[in-house]
Amino acid sequence: MAESNKHRNLKRLACSWLQDQGCSAVASEVSLPLSNFRVDVAGYQSLRGLSAEPGATFAMECKQSRSDFLRDAGNESSALNMKEWHYQRIQRLRNLLSMHLPQCRLNESLFAEYDTYDFSSWRHATWFKLNAEYMRLSRKVSSRVKFDKIARYGCARFCYLVASENVIRSEGELPLGWGCLEARNGELALVKMALPLETKASARLKLLERIAGAKNR
Repeated sequence: MAESNKHRNLKRLACSWLQDQGCSAVASEVSLPLSNFRVDVAGYQSLRGLSAEPGATFAMECKQSRSDFLRDAGNESSALNMKEWHYQRIQRLRNLLSMHLPQCRLNESLFAEYDTYDFSSWRHATWFKLNAEYMRLSRKVSSRVKFDKIARYGCARFCYLVASENVIRSEGELPLGWGCLEARNGELALVKMALPLETKASARLKLLERIAGAKNR
């Protein structure tokens, strides 16, 4: 999908904001260490003085619409719990339907309890609804809990959402540990300061390398 001008402008504002914070290295479309995620903008801020300790790293995700934000804002633990709850309901319903609809058995196993069943021709509304929700939660666990995983894996020291106005309706919607910047009149306004996250020195250095690599692409 082609990038919109609105999203591109949010990335530009994020780069400028990081530079204003003293980041000496800033780039867009950077792959994070310790994960398979790529963030819209990343920055590296050197420590003052002669410290050998790696500096602070920033990960910035730009969200131009509320649907875009909600897609990545799920919590992995709650999604896993809901997925398991739906799975157990599906198994109970499967056992019930298999008793009443033995003709749906595919006879792929010698034992009925281990066989598979095809209830599609019966158009059972609850069965289809549960399976559809289970598949949705499966996708969410694998790819739609981006914010939660980035913070938990320690991919960057500070994580910020950069959003258009009215995308995030309250601070309570923000992922744990993340800060928020909102685009207003061509500038970014600080809505909430990000909390410093636990990051290894090696991860900070690796992100600096990837920022440098992204700038050279």
